[in-house]
Amino acid sequence: MANINQRVYFFIGSEPDLSMPASQVGYPHLLITLAEGLKTLGLEVYANNSYWRLSPDSEDYLFPNNPDISHEDCSIVVFQDVFSENIITPEQLFHKNRKYITAALEDCDGAVTFTLRPEYRKADFVFKSHFNSKLKFPSNVYPWAFGLSERIIESTKNHQSFQERAKRLLISFRHNKFPHSVRKTVERELATKLEKIIPLDQFTDSNPSTNSYDYWQWHRTGRRHSPNYYQRLKDSSACAAFGGFFVPAFPKDPATIVSRAFKAGYSLSGFKSNRIIQWDSWRFWESLASGCATFHVDFEKYGCQLPVMPENWRHYIGIDLDNIDEAISRIQDEPEILEKVSIEGKLWALENYSPVATAMRFLKSVGHPYTKNNTKDNFINVY
Repeated sequence: MANINQRVYFFIGSEPDLSMPASQVGYPHLLITLAEGLKTLGLEVYANNSYWRLSPDSEDYLFPNNPDISHEDCSIVVFQDVFSENIITPEQLFHKNRKYITAALEDCDGAVTFTLRPEYRKADFVFKSHFNSKLKFPSNVYPWAFGLSERIIESTKNHQSFQERAKRLLISFRHNKFPHSVRKTVERELATKLEKIIPLDQFTDSNPSTNSYDYWQWHRTGRRHSPNYYQRLKDSSACAAFGGFFVPAFPKDPATIVSRAFKAGYSLSGFKSNRIIQWDSWRFWESLASGCATFHVDFEKYGCQLPVMPENWRHYIGIDLDNIDEAISRIQDEPEILEKVSIEGKLWALENYSPVATAMRFLKSVGHPYTKNNTKDNFINVY
């Protein structure tokens, strides 16, 4: 018989060590966002470690460890890449007498990720960001999203009207050793055309804040908290949130050697396809939450799948990279569309991807009875 209670247990790593370089600090964004939403809904959250301090000097944690409560006492057990870190073994987690639901959350980059390993086929659910509807994934893998954490929502709060913002498109890609082929295409084929109708701001600032609180957030998020960047978003009318790699139509499994070879070949050659992996990002959600008109690829065309899909030219501006001139002409013909998209996009993101909305979707997806008597509308004014 299954556990029917409002306890959710998380297997998670150790509290970030602030003596480590920020570049080496892991950041379990999906777990944090889900736990924030579950707690707001009134569910009990426990973990194998006390993790994620609620303030710099606090001993209160988002994920508290209670030695009297183990994962066996909870209705749902949530985890990320736990087996390679020896946090728990598959035998301990998936034993035949368990009375809890198991759910893995994955936001990994690349084509080969941990949830493709055989041991994760035993999970009841794998919720994966970067999901592509045109590619093949195991049967227990479902679309998920980076979404919005309480930190991002608070950092991007903005009371400026659209007219008060600078008319500019923020493009702040930071290319690593293997630049995203989608971003390279955008810079090569789209940016110069957009520049003729809206000024581009390509300034990139990687320096941490000197404010002690923001520095603490910057360090423990692995350098992802940037007040200067958030302010530029709030001062800008639009933001380019493109990312990802083109992969071939065949084979449909993105982890195969053939698919990965074509992925690398597309990056080097500049070829395009209508399938993209690794397309989700914090930039996309930060842009929406800040009220920018957010530019990305056309999700429908390229197979980018979210649990709740945005509507192109209403919630975001999705570009067909094979027909760029059509988008340029529409923006020129409908100059008011940027403001409309900025407003509708922010409302859509907060309604569907706040921590509460994410937690409600999660509970409904795994079949927890909480959602039978509650809806996210009960918590609509939380954010």
